[in-house]
Amino acid sequence: MPAHRHRFRVRYGETDQMGVVHHAAYVLYFEEGRTLMMRDLGMPYSEMEASGVILPVVDMGIRFRTPAKYDEELVTETNVAEVSGVRMRFEYRVLHEDESVAAEGYTVLASVGEDGRPRRLPKDVLSVLRSAIPDEGLFAGVQGEDPGRTAP
Repeated sequence: MPAHRHRFRVRYGETDQMGVVHHAAYVLYFEEGRTLMMRDLGMPYSEMEASGVILPVVDMGIRFRTPAKYDEELVTETNVAEVSGVRMRFEYRVLHEDESVAAEGYTVLASVGEDGRPRRLPKDVLSVLRSAIPDEGLFAGVQGEDPGRTAP
């Protein structure tokens, strides 16, 4: 499956005094990409939570490549990279209009119940997420490693 793409424009409140996207905004860009992808896969977060499945982020990393600026149109690409019974890893790229990379990263989510204890993902959710994993790594430099960490 190709990466899910979401086009958006940088808002003023997401930038610093120099008009550059603040690093914290990328966390929101990743979340928006992931939740929209899940919705497009037929699994809105609201429905999953109503069924008792909560998906907190337990790990994340971001590597910043080139600055994005106020009012710039960007695209967030979201990819399902790995899925197990209770964890899933998503990978992201935020692209400029010319397709150059502004930032790339990953999040790992755990499936927990309303009591906060680990809970296996329902079989239908596992099936849909696994079908969304591309055959080959989509994002060079991110697949199989955590951005920002260097190999020994």
